[in-house]
Amino acid sequence: MKAVRTIARLEWRILRRDRAALAVLALFAGLLLLAAFTGGRRAHQVSDGLDRALGAQTQRFEALNTQLAKLEAAQAKPVGQDPRDPTWMGREGAARLATLPPAPLAAVAMGQRDLFPQALRVNTEVFLAAERETETPLSGPTRLTTGAFDPAFLFVVLFPLLIIALSYELLSGERERGTLAMLLSQPISQRALVFGKAGARLGVLCLVTLTFAVVGLLVAGVDLSSAGLEIGLYLAVLVAWAMFWFAAAVAVNAFGRSSASNALMLFGLWLLVVVVVPGLVRVGLDTLHPPPSRVEMLHEAREAAQAMERELAGLEGQHDQDTTTQAYAEKLVKVQTDLAKRSAPVLADLRTQLAERQGLLDGLRFLSPAMVVQLALEDVAGTGARRHQRFEAQVDAFHDRFRAQLFEKVRAGTRLDAAQIKAMPQWAFEEEPTGDLVSRVLTGVLGLLLGALLFFGLALSGLRRVGRLAG
Repeated sequence: MKAVRTIARLEWRILRRDRAALAVLALFAGLLLLAAFTGGRRAHQVSDGLDRALGAQTQRFEALNTQLAKLEAAQAKPVGQDPRDPTWMGREGAARLATLPPAPLAAVAMGQRDLFPQALRVNTEVFLAAERETETPLSGPTRLTTGAFDPAFLFVVLFPLLIIALSYELLSGERERGTLAMLLSQPISQRALVFGKAGARLGVLCLVTLTFAVVGLLVAGVDLSSAGLEIGLYLAVLVAWAMFWFAAAVAVNAFGRSSASNALMLFGLWLLVVVVVPGLVRVGLDTLHPPPSRVEMLHEAREAAQAMERELAGLEGQHDQDTTTQAYAEKLVKVQTDLAKRSAPVLADLRTQLAERQGLLDGLRFLSPAMVVQLALEDVAGTGARRHQRFEAQVDAFHDRFRAQLFEKVRAGTRLDAAQIKAMPQWAFEEEPTGDLVSRVLTGVLGLLLGALLFFGLALSGLRRVGRLAG
């Protein structure tokens, strides 16, 4: 261990004077800050869109309360729609906006934010409508295919290439410069030499990465005081990912090949881990559990309830029908209730398919360390599929409570007053238990560390042969 520390200190001094290495690290730090700024701006766009939508909702309710107070004071007929009518209030007037608030580290990963709605309009209708105020100007098919330039993309795709550039010639470089024999003539082993050099470079890279990862969060506008746990998980994932690639570099250098061969092997590993295996996993996932089409599922639900839709359309199309009568309101509620019952099995099947697909993905992610890192960063950022599924499940439950309360008023023939409107269900998203998030992320970290240990184990046998020539 003393020899390893000595080599590490020497390597540290060399790196401080290596302009090429410093330039690469500076470029990486700049890209990390740019990615954090981009991710933060996009997260703020989503947050601002939600705030605007919620502000409009607040103004709408304030106007309804003002109108209701005037009607109750004057006992006059309303001009336009009546806020005391539970039928109209359930369909339009009292419609609520259920929103998925951005997590503290939302700037780290775009994740599933472009694919799932961030806000749903809840009323007594069967099908929920997604709000589009939160869509960002950069949304589009091309970016959805290539991904967003955020810290997650930088760490999953570019970070391993940086490590390859810093570590492909740990041992082969000494051999090709003719200094290996001189170094091994000292009382140090080849193993201590490689581990000391790798440890020093890993330490420098982790120092730069963790420092600028935190600075990047500040650039993105993250409140560090409210996200201590998430930041800790974020940094743990980055350290484990760096250790995985340095361990791979040590293993490749232990084969005793040339620097060019080492670089080619490490780049091939990067291509396999980051590109090929995730693509094959996606193909396998789509084969075993094809993604259900929401449009198709909702279309099937409407086909199954076609007769009831026609009945509802017939009610609304009767121009001589008095829509303010109790009989009309009760018939409307009956049609909507029956339609919900007919649609429920189809929508339940949709949720089951999505859950099964996510469960399979959670298992297959360990086939590619890059997938482990991507999903872990999405979990830390609060933009993963699990959080969105949790959001939609809570919206479904809130929708049921909202409909039940308004339908109860309609069936009882009760007119709404200010107190009843204020007592209507209020939306609040409930985050998953902290232990579940920690367990899921640390499981991924453990998988990365086990991969690193495997590479270190492969390296030990090769490094026992002191002074081995290139093969």
